Amino acid sequence: MPKREAPAHQRPKQQSKYESKGKSRSSEEDDSSSRGQQQKRQRMERQKQQATGELKLEARKKWEELRRGDLDPEVRKAKMQEMMELIQGRIKEITFKHDMSRVVQTCLKYGSSSQRASIAEELDGTYLELSRSTYGRHILVRLLKYCPKQRRAIIGAFYGHVRKLVRHKDAASVLEECYAVYANAAQRWDLVAEFYGNEFAVFKDGSAEGSLEAVLAAHPQKRATILSALRATVVPLLEKGTVQYSIVHRALLDYIRHADAKERQEVIETMRELVVEILHTREGAQAGMLCLLHGTPKDRKAIVKAMKPYLRKICCEEHGYAVLVEALDCVDDTVFMAKAVLQDVGDMVGELLGDQYGRRVPLYVLAGRNAQYVGSEALRVLAAGDAVRAETSKKDAAQRQRELRASFVGAMAQWVAANARAAVFEPFLSQAVAETLVHDDGAPGAAWAAVRALLAADDETAMRVLTDAVANRVVTTCIKARDAYARDVLEALAADGAGRLRAAACAGAFPVRALLEAPATAQRTRQLLADAAGSIRDAMAGAERKRTFEAILAGL
Repeated sequence: MPKREAPAHQRPKQQSKYESKGKSRSSEEDDSSSRGQQQKRQRMERQKQQATGELKLEARKKWEELRRGDLDPEVRKAKMQEMMELIQGRIKEITFKHDMSRVVQTCLKYGSSSQRASIAEELDGTYLELSRSTYGRHILVRLLKYCPKQRRAIIGAFYGHVRKLVRHKDAASVLEECYAVYANAAQRWDLVAEFYGNEFAVFKDGSAEGSLEAVLAAHPQKRATILSALRATVVPLLEKGTVQYSIVHRALLDYIRHADAKERQEVIETMRELVVEILHTREGAQAGMLCLLHGTPKDRKAIVKAMKPYLRKICCEEHGYAVLVEALDCVDDTVFMAKAVLQDVGDMVGELLGDQYGRRVPLYVLAGRNAQYVGSEALRVLAAGDAVRAETSKKDAAQRQRELRASFVGAMAQWVAANARAAVFEPFLSQAVAETLVHDDGAPGAAWAAVRALLAADDETAMRVLTDAVANRVVTTCIKARDAYARDVLEALAADGAGRLRAAACAGAFPVRALLEAPATAQRTRQLLADAAGSIRDAMAGAERKRTFEAILAGL
């Protein structure tokens, strides 16, 4: 029979690990603390034995005070002077260390112009080495920001090394800062031209209007050599996925523009998943548009699928939206585009229409290449690709636009029906309302009913819609677009014996002029306003702008 275990309260008490060793918990914590203090003292002793050890220790103490955000300006000025007296003449020795890099950065941030110049003078000749340093590169970025007179020297230090620097994990970010933020046109050209071969890395012409097109036009015999050098730089960057820098985007754009069809196709296949990463710059967006334009149907779908998780951000990008517009402009499979893009765009259309760039995508679907909605730069790229699009896309452009619009206008109509009361008075949103109503090919539905309801509401609301500088354009556009809309507007204004119509005419409302010009409503509008000519003339006499009154009277 097995032996039964005694109850817990009858078992002998076990010693804890502290009691078994004859120590208390507090004594062990004291030992741990003393060991930490001992290690700290040993570390400080080792630093003191270094050539710059005493300097580093003293500089860190002063830095802790100097970097405080709440420091009085006069106190900071005195502390800054003490720091400069400590490190001046020895900055090169300490720059490449983690903690001392922060010290130098703080000095550049809070120092006077003469103190900053003194630091820059000491570091002159080490700019290239600093750019390759994990910690030193931050100092170089601060020099670019706070020392304008040194920018030419810093950028000049990179000449002849651009192709190597762009592949370096630390130096590439500094090179990008120079190219994208601080370099002028001539300096940007000198930097990017090094991708074209050794000749351009050695000889700098300082041209502000430099471009690969100009070089190839002047020296067509160098075409093969230049494109070979450009490919040798671009392809490894694509394979490595290092495509986040705008200088790389410029090189990619140049290569895609000028490479022959076979070489271009090879690069496009490599870039399928990477296009989404280059859309935030002008050159990157144009390169992405060319990938869609020249790519096969398989390439185009792969690029669109890669963009799908980031549609909201892409639509609202200053340059990125144009790539999405290019996809809508050249992908023949409109069913795929409706599912992959337009369905999501429809779900967030309210947010997009309120954004400066986001609104351009839904308005492009409705109105096509309308310069009022799509940016001029995007329109230029789209137009330049029409000849290529005619060869790479089988579907007629007008048919593609109709199919896209048909799959999207329903979502827009729902939005208009829910938001018409506020949207017609907003400059950007009112354009979306008007375009939705104009391009809704079906019978007038809930969207138009929501707008018509504003005209049939109380007199104050109706007159506000008819005379507001923004809302009256929506009504006027609808009257001109469809006879059904014109008849509905006239019916709403004539419902109370034409009192609203006369009041609108005496206010010089544009919709009244549109009703007089529309064939479906002109005759009845003249009849309803026949006895109002005198009132309209009296109102015109006291008005500052008389052109609309004159047009209304002429229509009578």
